[in-house]
Amino acid sequence: MFAVKALRLLCLSLVCTAAIRSTVTAQKTLQPADPEATKRTRALFQNLQQIEGNRTLFGHQDDLAYGVFWRREEGRSDVQETCGNYPAVFGWDLGSRFGPGKMTNIDSIRFRDMKRWVKQAYEMGGVNTFSWHLDNLVTGGNTWDTTAAVRDLLPGGKFHYRLTEQLDILAELFKSFKTGGLFNKQEIPVIFRPWHEHTGKWFWWGEHACTPEEYKTFFRFTVDYLRKEKGVHNVLYAYSPDFFVDEEHYLRNYPGDDYVDIFGLDYYYRVEKMEPILADLPKKLSIMARLAARHQKIAAFTETGLEAIPHENWWTQMLLNHLNVASAEKSIAYVLVWRNAYHKSKSEHYYAPFPGQKSAKDFVAFSRDDRMVFQNRVPNLYKKPKKGTSVKVVGASVSK
Repeated sequence: MFAVKALRLLCLSLVCTAAIRSTVTAQKTLQPADPEATKRTRALFQNLQQIEGNRTLFGHQDDLAYGVFWRREEGRSDVQETCGNYPAVFGWDLGSRFGPGKMTNIDSIRFRDMKRWVKQAYEMGGVNTFSWHLDNLVTGGNTWDTTAAVRDLLPGGKFHYRLTEQLDILAELFKSFKTGGLFNKQEIPVIFRPWHEHTGKWFWWGEHACTPEEYKTFFRFTVDYLRKEKGVHNVLYAYSPDFFVDEEHYLRNYPGDDYVDIFGLDYYYRVEKMEPILADLPKKLSIMARLAARHQKIAAFTETGLEAIPHENWWTQMLLNHLNVASAEKSIAYVLVWRNAYHKSKSEHYYAPFPGQKSAKDFVAFSRDDRMVFQNRVPNLYKKPKKGTSVKVVGASVSK
């Protein structure tokens, strides 16, 4: 009898212990990698994890800065003028290199304007995300100068100081993104996607120019320096390969769960390779989403698009379908298409439609699909969500 009671108590103890561990695990699921992240940054991470009904926020690079036929006209947006609503995610770039007298980024956007637009996007309820096409700090060439540089920029490397100089200025920029009144300013949470597309061969931090261990150390140093040396705690970090063949390849350069909040994928559609892409991309998205779920991270389609969008129904028949397939593994929190380059007459370097563009009608249908979230439907992403509840999308129908 005593043995039976002892066994029952032991089982009860194991059940309780398992429940406690399960609770702790669940709590960890909703915490960003930075243990000192600001309240609003933690809330953004949690809300992107918990958006109801497998919905996806739509994003566009440089959306408020310029369009195909305009630039620096306040309030304008090719996306808004096409479908009636602004994006929910706003992409920006930090390149090419910070330095004395450097007033603009790689796309000729003035940093003072960028700061204003970042604040505007935040106050609209949107999310700001940053890439960094940094110049090769060893040679002085641009980001596409693929001369090996990473080993010389790591701690102990002869040009390490050049990296820390850039990170010092970057830290001040991130910390300068603020909202609120004179006496209650709050740092605006942002997503940072450093050293992206590292599985490709076109950047100086690519797979041909450094080893996986060098890349991991490079990524970790970047994050640690911003957090620990400069006190930057309003940033979520995205890990975004381009080409990969399987899970092992995706994780080959992964710096670890303590350094990453978002599992991303950068992958472009190309007309000349459309048939193999249509077979390959859903698999890549599914692998990425499955790994994000396993590591308790956010999944995002961090950079994509089809240049000049020549397919009339690309938005609904390709992109939307691929998001639906991938979300069987885990909800894709957001998708970001690349910029609409300004041109006085006509430009073919654009990835979102404008009024009259061939895919504009389909884009309107895409924007109205129940999955897609534009600025008019964004929930409060910067308020801590209630435990055990999903984050309700504004004006959404009941999920089936």
